[in-house]
Amino acid sequence: MVIVKVKLFANLREAAGSDVLHLDFHKSPTISEALEAAIEKAPTLRRFLSCEGKFNEQYKVLVGYEVVFPEAFSRTLLDEEAAIAILPPVSGG
Repeated sequence: MVIVKVKLFANLREAAGSDVLHLDFHKSPTISEALEAAIEKAPTLRRFLSCEGKFNEQYKVLVGYEVVFPEAFSRTLLDEEAAIAILPPVSGG
């Protein structure tokens, strides 16, 4: 079994009611599969993470300390005990 931890921040944490989602898979999932499983587990995330059926690119996805761009989500496999962080848009001045 592969366990993936999805770390949520700011409005995503509030929407999910938790700062971490633990997802179980029978085999190593892709980032796309993990994100869809996170949305299934906490459906309120969809309104933030989905934009016209695609991933909302205002949010950043990190695996470990590396940003992974949406075009690589479906081909990037996650290892056992992987951790994904989803960061909200940052603004300031």
